[in-house]
Formats: sequence, structure tokens, C-alpha cells
Amino acid sequence: MVNLVIVSHSAALGEGVCALSQQMLQGKTNCRIAVAAGLDDPDFPIGTDPVKVMDAINSVADTAHILVLMDMGSALLSAETALELLDPEVAAKVTLCAAPLVEGALAAASIAATGASIERVKAEAENALQAKRAQLGVEENAPLPPPVALAQAPGESAMTASWVVTNPHGLHVRPAAHLVAALSGFNAALSLEKDGKCISPITLNQIALLQVRCGDTLRLIAQGPDAAAAIDAFLALAQNQFGERPGTAGTATELPAKITGVVHWLAQDNAPFTPEALSRSTASFSALEQAINHTLDDLLALAHQAEHDGLADIAAIFSGQHTLLDDPDLLAETRTHMQQHQQSAALAWFQVISGVAESYRGLDDAYLQARYIDIDDILHRTLCHLLSIPLAVPTFPAGSVLCAENLWPSLAMQLPVDEVRAICLRAGSPQSHSAIIARQRGIVILTGLEDTLDNWQEGEAISVFSTGKITRPGAEC
Repeated sequence: MVNLVIVSHSAALGEGVCALSQQMLQGKTNCRIAVAAGLDDPDFPIGTDPVKVMDAINSVADTAHILVLMDMGSALLSAETALELLDPEVAAKVTLCAAPLVEGALAAASIAATGASIERVKAEAENALQAKRAQLGVEENAPLPPPVALAQAPGESAMTASWVVTNPHGLHVRPAAHLVAALSGFNAALSLEKDGKCISPITLNQIALLQVRCGDTLRLIAQGPDAAAAIDAFLALAQNQFGERPGTAGTATELPAKITGVVHWLAQDNAPFTPEALSRSTASFSALEQAINHTLDDLLALAHQAEHDGLADIAAIFSGQHTLLDDPDLLAETRTHMQQHQQSAALAWFQVISGVAESYRGLDDAYLQARYIDIDDILHRTLCHLLSIPLAVPTFPAGSVLCAENLWPSLAMQLPVDEVRAICLRAGSPQSHSAIIARQRGIVILTGLEDTLDNWQEGEAISVFSTGKITRPGAEC
């Protein structure tokens, strides 16, 4: 007997597919169906949970075989992780299926109800699209259209469009992410040109490192069947300031003129993230892929949290980080590092992402340069997932003045505003996303204080002014 497990990002979709599949059983009891779908979080319900998948498999494990069908992305990773969590005897019964979720589940339930073998059930599920393809006249195994190579310069058939950027801070991460989203998916070779330099407009890092400033002229070059549509999408987005509403980027909530509180230092243990420590990691490349997908889920959750709090501009920051991380070139470069230098996955990823951060640090545009902290944040988060280090948000007493070397944008979003009234950083920039997020959440933040923080003691009373002034008992900074 073959039982089924449905894994989906959406609880409604998972239950709906299960209900449809139950109808295919026609009352027969020789196939049971379990669902692992969505997250048990009313604010952020979309996602998949390996533990829920494991529990669903265990609930139908009283059989010879279990076929697991998944919708996409992290659903597959959650299913693979669940296999590692299961008792080996149960895991041996499980087969992961590449079939389309809806059609595959219906086909699998229909044939499983007859008592067919696991091989037959899996084959029926994976071939479930054939009837639809035949009805629509789609040739079986028809090849996908080949990708069009990147156009480095306009040819005779190329279309071009130019635009003078008016965004106050140019194409920083947020508007660049909107551009990537707008131009992805067209069947056309696309290049974005500034001052004779061409890059791919569907790679966020390349756009950011092009250093597009206010007043720069951008030219999109497009060749291929969808060239005209790509040009239209580019111009429509440009006319809307690349998705950035005028006057809102980086604006601050009205801040209190003075905050008096008690110093609390943020403890940061970087020992697990040294090159020496990472070189000893035994985590596999597939584990790194899972860690990246967990980080992508984290960034979506942060974006949803910001939207829920009415902070659309902050949501765009985390959406931009998501686009930046979801770049297959980063994984490809990491694999190359592993092969050429015999490095662990953790060390190779550390070196690749640290290299991206250094590229941002080396920019001469202060606004773009400040984005290095976003890259460091992403690196820290993925390594924590890879090395199974908890990502708990630290807690502080109410009325704290938080002191630290620097601060991740993700932590700036998660700090409770009733606990942390002000933030003082040795490093950082007032133009960083960490500072922008803190200010929009009503937290006074001072950056680049360097040795001003020397000798500040845990528990010391201090007053911080939004103008940048700091006072301590018996001294003034």
C-alpha cells in the first residue's frame, strides 16, 4: 500500500489538494493522505516546516511506501530535512516525487487506491501533465526555448531606451531590486549600460556595484522576442522612480529630543565564524543550500513584519536583501571555491560573500558603501543556519541604551522598541539600513562613535540626544 503526504507553503492549498485527492479514493481505505502545509504563525503563515513534514510522514507510516509531493522551493528542502529527522526504518519507506503538486496528487491517489506499486504510483504522478499537454496540443517533451545570451552592445536588431535617474540616492538596493523583478522573465538578452559599462540588469549585485547616482543616464539594451516588452517595463518603472516613492526613502519617524537610559552592551560572539573555524566545518553543499533557503524565508518574514507594522519602505529593504541573496551566481562561485581550493562549504561561502561585502566597502558613493552591513547580515544569518547556531533576538531591560560595534539591519527590525530606546555604535553609518530602520521605528541611533564608547560601563546611566550629543554623569561628549 502507498500512502501520500502533501507538502505546501499554503495551508489552504495543501488542504484543498488533499480534499480533491480524497475524492479520487472513492471511499477506499487502502491509501491514506496527510498534509504538512503552512506555518503555525498567524502573522506569517506562508512557508514550510521540516518538523511538520516529519510528523505528517509518521502519521501515515503504517504502510510499505509513502510518496511525498511538494509544491516548490523550500517545500523540497523541508521534505529532505524531514528525511534526516525520521527514524531510518520510516525514512526508507519514503519516496520524494517531482510531480506537479495538484495534478500529481490526483493521479497518485487515483492509482494508489487500486493497490498499485510505489513505482507505478510515482510514474502516474510524474506523468500527470500529459493529458493536459495533449489536450492543448503541446508536443510531448517539447524543448524549452533556449536562453538568449547577454547582449553586451546593441546590434542591428537591438532596441534601446535611456533614462536619467532622479532618485535622490540613485539605484541603491531597494530600487535596484524593483528593477530586477521588473526585467526578470523576459525572453530577451538584456544589458544595462552606464558610461560605457554594461552589466546584467537581472543581477542585483551587478546593478548595485554599477554605482548609479542621481543624474546618471542609464540605457537598457534589449534583443530578442520580448525586447519591446522589456523596454516598456523598464520605462514604466523608471517613470515611477524605480518603485521608490518620492521623499520616503530613509525618512525618519519623529524622534524624542533626549533619551535617558542605562548602558547595555550587545555581546557578539564571532568565534564560530573565523576562517579557521569554518574550514573545520563538515556541512555539505546541500546543507548550505538549505541554510540559504532558510535565510530567504527569514527575509520574507521580516518583510511581512515590516508591512504588518505599516513600514513599507523597510519591507522593501528586506525584499531587496532577498533578491540580493537569491542569486545563483553566488552559489556557483561558492562551488568553484570548494573545488579549486578544497574548501569546506562554510569557508567557501564566507569568502565569496565577504568578497561581495568588500566590493561595497570599496565604493566611493557613501550611500551604497553603507550597504556592506546588509551583506554582512546575510552572511551571518546563513552561517548561523548552516552551523545550527540559534538566531535568538537578545532581550534588554526597559529603557536600555544599546551599545555595540555595529548592528545588523535584521536586528534593528527585531529589537523591542519598549526595551531599546537608543543605540550607540562604534562603527556604522547614518545612511546604513540599520540606522534607517531604527529611526523609522522611533529609536534614536548614533553611528561612527569610535573611541567615544571607550570606558562606557554596563549599567551606567547616560543621556543620548537625537542631535548626536551624549551626556554622562560628570562628563559631556
